[in-house]
Amino acid sequence: MWRAFAVGLGAIAALFVAFSATAEDGATGESAAPFAYVTVVGAPGDGDQALTSALNNELTARGLKLASSFQANVYEVQGTVRIQPVSKSKQSVTIIWVVLGPEGTQQGITRQTKLIRKGSLDGKWGRAASAAAAAAAEDIDKLIPR
Repeated sequence: MWRAFAVGLGAIAALFVAFSATAEDGATGESAAPFAYVTVVGAPGDGDQALTSALNNELTARGLKLASSFQANVYEVQGTVRIQPVSKSKQSVTIIWVVLGPEGTQQGITRQTKLIRKGSLDGKWGRAASAAAAAAAEDIDKLIPR
């Protein structure tokens, strides 16, 4: 029984090795672009989704591939949004982007801060998400080695 188990386990391992070799060989002829997985938390309104989508678009345009979930060999980009009152009519929005390597080590951090009209990001982010993602993507792209 143990022998049959070992043989089956060996066959499964061989499949994984074959799959990995195919993926690494770049069967399409393209150079292997790194994968990125983006998450955003803490934004009001639709900010979490809007920032994630906008940054995904920016990183794809810069040649990165997107991962649908965090997994091995993927760079994770974690966005955290913080909004603080500044005055009766103004707020400060800060977005902190942390880039983690595939092994979980921190590659770097980039931070954005902007004064906004109070409540202006409580609904749809729209162009604000696109602008924030475009500005952040340049720094984030530099933190992911090719």
